Amino acid sequence: MSKKREEIALKEQRLLSLIEENKLEGICLSRAANFAWLTAGGNNRVVWSQETGAAALVLIENRKFLVAPKNEIERLMQEQAADTGFEPWTYEWYEDRQKAIERLVGNKKIGSDIPLGNWPVIEPELKRLRFSLTVHEVERAEKLAAVCSDALSAVCLAIVPGCSEWNIQAELSSRLLNQGVRANVLLVGADERTKFRHPVPSINNVNKYVIVGLVGEEGGLHIALTRSVYFGRIPEVLRQNYESCLAVEKSFWENSVMGAASKQVFDQGIRTYADLGYREEWKRHHQGGAIGYAPREYRAGEGKPEIIQANQMLAWNPTVENTKCEDTCLVTPSGLKLLTTVPITWPTTTMNVNNKNFQRPLILEK
Repeated sequence: MSKKREEIALKEQRLLSLIEENKLEGICLSRAANFAWLTAGGNNRVVWSQETGAAALVLIENRKFLVAPKNEIERLMQEQAADTGFEPWTYEWYEDRQKAIERLVGNKKIGSDIPLGNWPVIEPELKRLRFSLTVHEVERAEKLAAVCSDALSAVCLAIVPGCSEWNIQAELSSRLLNQGVRANVLLVGADERTKFRHPVPSINNVNKYVIVGLVGEEGGLHIALTRSVYFGRIPEVLRQNYESCLAVEKSFWENSVMGAASKQVFDQGIRTYADLGYREEWKRHHQGGAIGYAPREYRAGEGKPEIIQANQMLAWNPTVENTKCEDTCLVTPSGLKLLTTVPITWPTTTMNVNNKNFQRPLILEK
């Protein structure tokens, strides 16, 4: 059995358990995130900005189908669902997909990840099935993290005063796309614009200081990281703010263990902000949380608390005025594993987390 088939078989067992727990007779997946998850990296989208795509996956009566219109089915079966075991179920492009699925499932009760007919929506439960990565997903995430880390470092090392934020965006996007990676989120803020928590790139030119944030995506998986560059001697207040970011990150990391509640980890980070003299800072930006088949599977401190699972990826992103630190880690039974990196030429500081040392990137001084 191929790696892809092994990964899909494991996920199908999770889905079958979910079907049984919810007293369903099948399940329909329309969201791009769930399509990528169950096909081990496939893409059902034509319009990238949409949450759903040109195909849905249906599991029913020990069979599984890829449902798509006739003008898409051949491409999807050959390029996005090869070696997955799905059977094609098709309809005319001008027909309604829901009716095509109804013809397939009849009067059986199935769960759906989007509102569809009278079928129950079970997206929250489905999302949790994605949290714990399989062995093969971890391998893919590690490769993606290496590509994103190398590309972001290379671009940051090449920045010179006078570069526009758009130039930086274009260069990083090009490097990633040449390796099959798409920038799901790409933030560039220079000088005064570093005060913004989400600096969408503009025509603004770099003078002294720039922060570049990236969430790269390939095969549905996401990796997040942020790097900063300063031209000249870093002002002491900026250095102190960044060190405070790292201290909050250390708190998040120390408490990010299997079985911990996301709210518990979040609250510890908030206390660290207060201890450092930044009691209100956490209110100015979300602090990150789980990452995987979405840029954030959930944001800690928001909505229902979640339990951290084995082999789950986390990306915390504390901020203190004009500074931000962010990297992607994997929670394992033996502790955190850092997936994103910087080259040996990048300045770092050692951070000890639960008796393990991690090299954390500092602001690059040029």
